[in-house]
Amino acid sequence: MGRSIRQIDTDGHSVPQRTSADRLAVDGGTPVRPVGRRWPVWPVPAPNAGPFLDTVLHGERWAITSPAGRELFERRFARMFADYVGTRHCVPVDHGSSALVVALEALGLDHGDRVLVPALTWVATASAVLRAGLVPVLTDVDPLTGCLAPEYLDFGAQPRAVLPVHWSCAMADIPAISAAAAAHGARVVEDAAQAHGAEWLGRPAGSLALIGCFSMQQSKVLAAGEGGAVVTDDDRLLSVMQELRADSRRYTTAENAPQGLELEESATMMGANLCLSEFGAALLCAQLESLDAQHEIRNRNYAVLAGLIEGVPGVRLLRHRAEQTRISVYELPIVFDPLPTGMSNSEVAEALTAELGVRFYPPREPLSRSRLLRPWTKPTLGPLAERFVAENRGRAFPNAEYLAGHAVLTHHSTLLGDERDMADIADAVAKVVFSRS
Repeated sequence: MGRSIRQIDTDGHSVPQRTSADRLAVDGGTPVRPVGRRWPVWPVPAPNAGPFLDTVLHGERWAITSPAGRELFERRFARMFADYVGTRHCVPVDHGSSALVVALEALGLDHGDRVLVPALTWVATASAVLRAGLVPVLTDVDPLTGCLAPEYLDFGAQPRAVLPVHWSCAMADIPAISAAAAAHGARVVEDAAQAHGAEWLGRPAGSLALIGCFSMQQSKVLAAGEGGAVVTDDDRLLSVMQELRADSRRYTTAENAPQGLELEESATMMGANLCLSEFGAALLCAQLESLDAQHEIRNRNYAVLAGLIEGVPGVRLLRHRAEQTRISVYELPIVFDPLPTGMSNSEVAEALTAELGVRFYPPREPLSRSRLLRPWTKPTLGPLAERFVAENRGRAFPNAEYLAGHAVLTHHSTLLGDERDMADIADAVAKVVFSRS
């Protein structure tokens, strides 16, 4: 099948024109995108990735516990990322989940305290709360952004903390959430695992609350295979979080550290080994150099795609609050309301995948029915699991269910292409919609 015929609507937008006669590729029709035309791959090694990794490989410092020699990439990355996020401090860790655990433990809450968590997010946001000895209380999200919003927060259960997540490519209103939380004696930890480089009124994601947490897992826009970071402006929290991730040790301030080791047994807080390796740190130092250039491509293509699909009935991209002055696309959500006749969003995702040759998929189910969040299967959680069940029994999450049932996602690498790629996506979306109209 050839390219769609495009017409210009009254606002000057190019609108894909399709008819119900177009046969979907999943039904044996010709796909929108010619077979063999490839999409951008991910991850993309930055220019310095190889040299930096080679420095670690052939050096004598593979971990932060290595004796002194060249400067640790781990410490270099901590400085670079704190500067990028606009905070005074950064503590690198081995995973984004570890970042959440370290942040929550650093708050000094009591065992069993409640933490408000969005019902629409990856399971680690909630499981990290349990790992920190706390109880996640699931909370509905804003149907336009997929993020926590002040009007959906229930402080009747007297939570001690709130853990908002920036979801897919939209940001939660952290300042408003922080104000609401403070009025009830709760603190906010900002889960920015999907938002490296996003900005709220010019302030970077991760810098808006007391503590910000990031993931650098392979699929993220800043990737090291596995990795994470915690950021803060608080000097006391910096010291505590360093100990929490390095078995009660923090970086020494002594000029002549014993045996050349840079960690001292300060031991004011019992910790665990959640340290980022030098290989991951070196890779992140390189990848951070390319991040903003990639953001520019993705964000430009996001704007192009938004214009192309504006005329397709019942279809929109995820909305952002006006205060979000820069987006960071982790996943591209396309919302279908209503869904094409006779199709679930899983079937829409399957149809788009067949048309375009790149994976589209529905969001994860809300945590209230996730198979991955079943703390009662872990005997050591005991009473925490019982409290989790009791706190969340009978709760409804209609907005999370709405997005889980009406949105279709694709990975951010799809937006690293060009305008022709965006035209293909718009054509495929229009084809699916009009084929069932």
